[in-house]
This record gives sequence, structure tokens and C-alpha cells, in this order.
Amino acid sequence: METEPASSGPRGANEMLADLEADRAALATQVRTPAWYLAGVSALAAAFTAGPLLGDDRTNLLATLGGALLVLAALLQQRRRVRPAKPGGVAWGWTLLLVVTLLLLLSVSFGLVAGGLAGWVALPALAAAVVTYGVLRRLDAQVRRQVARVR
Repeated sequence: METEPASSGPRGANEMLADLEADRAALATQVRTPAWYLAGVSALAAAFTAGPLLGDDRTNLLATLGGALLVLAALLQQRRRVRPAKPGGVAWGWTLLLVVTLLLLLSVSFGLVAGGLAGWVALPALAAAVVTYGVLRRLDAQVRRQVARVR
């Protein structure tokens, strides 16, 4: 003999859907990228762009920045405890735009250092941090929207 759960029927189904929607909203807040991660990656982008100030030996800078980026990514995964779905083609477009912008700002920094205007490297470095922060916020919003609308 089969027993039906107490929540069967249209009202029970609506309650379960409401619970599912609440879980989805909670999960979307769980995958939110924390401010410390955004600030950390933005600072690393600024340091990368200011790299020409170090002269010809930037090997240690690149190794340090790469290591710091890996540590931040590992800390983010531990904090989230959820691996959201990949954001898709739009995210690749934003990432490509970010990489091109950072390389352009890096070349401006090289030009400023070569022209004897090393103090002005702060401007492209600041621009790199701002652009990185903005793109990461955009990607974070896209990931949260995807998590919230998963069916």
C-alpha cells in the first residue's frame, strides 16, 4: 500500500516551489564574490600595470602576482563552498576586454617610464584597478543571475 506525502496536491506543490525559490535565492547570495576578493584582484591588476617601474627585472613581480592570484582564487572557493556554472560567452567577452585593457594600460606605463615620467604611472595603475573592479562586479552579477534562474 502506497502512502502519499502530507504535502501532495496543488497547495503542497506550490509550497515546495516556494521553498525551492527561497533556496535558490539563498544560493545566489552564497556565490556573491566578496569585496576583499574584488579589491585584492584589482590591487594585483594595478601592481601588474605599475610593473615597468621595477626596470628590467620583473620576473619576481610576475611570479608574486601569479601566486597571489592563485591564493585569492583558492580562498574564494573555500568561502563560496559552491561552484557556480560557467558564466558563458558574455563573460569571455568581458574577460577579453579586461585583458586587452590591462595590456594597453601596461604599454602606457612602459611609455611613461621610457619618457622619464615614472610618477605618472600611478594613473594607468589606478585605471587598471578601476577597470578590473568594474569587470569583476559585472561578472559576479552575471553568475548570481544564472544561479538564481537555474531550473
